[in-house]
Amino acid sequence: MTRRPLTFRGLMTESERALWRTDSLPDYYRSPVCQLLDDGRHYHVWEASHARLMQQVVHAAQPVRQALALRATSLRLIHRRGLFDYLGTHVVRGTVRERLFEVFYGPVDFRAALLTEHRHFVRAASSAYCADVLGASIDDGEGARLIERYALLYRIYFEAFGLFVTAELTDDLDLAGVLKPIMLRRRTDVDRLRVDILTPRRQGFFGRRRSDNLAAAS
Repeated sequence: MTRRPLTFRGLMTESERALWRTDSLPDYYRSPVCQLLDDGRHYHVWEASHARLMQQVVHAAQPVRQALALRATSLRLIHRRGLFDYLGTHVVRGTVRERLFEVFYGPVDFRAALLTEHRHFVRAASSAYCADVLGASIDDGEGARLIERYALLYRIYFEAFGLFVTAELTDDLDLAGVLKPIMLRRRTDVDRLRVDILTPRRQGFFGRRRSDNLAAAS
């Protein structure tokens, strides 16, 4: 069966529908998505940022390339959530937390950087959930499985990275020396999986079913 390319209108419509079906939200996404929906101004900012992501998918033109572009979008959103996810699972306080933010933002006001990072996280998590739903809509089950694995490996890598940076910031050079090769190995694991995710390994890329909504006329 010939598959029609995805359209911008179809992707955006399905994304917005996914967010507003709040009863279906997984636990991880529930809080950031609900925060987004409760803030009209932030929701409009998200719409613009998500539209840019979906334009990149549409511009891939061919269905398989569009699916790969959607996978790449999911990976970027995992990266974008890395710092906030790490802070949510590790107790990092005081000067160390402020200096950790400086690694990403440079010498800026900490409170402003924290608020900015939280807004980025809310938007990234919301778009990531949309990407999950869109991937399911085109029956890219293989992609979903690999992306779930990638999220786990990236979380493990970022944990090693965060602990390494913290060790350096606290002048614990012995611990930093132990953590650095572990961090680099974890990064290699992530990079290898990324190649697999963005390379179709078999001709039957999609599953049997597919949502026609995403290929609706623009």
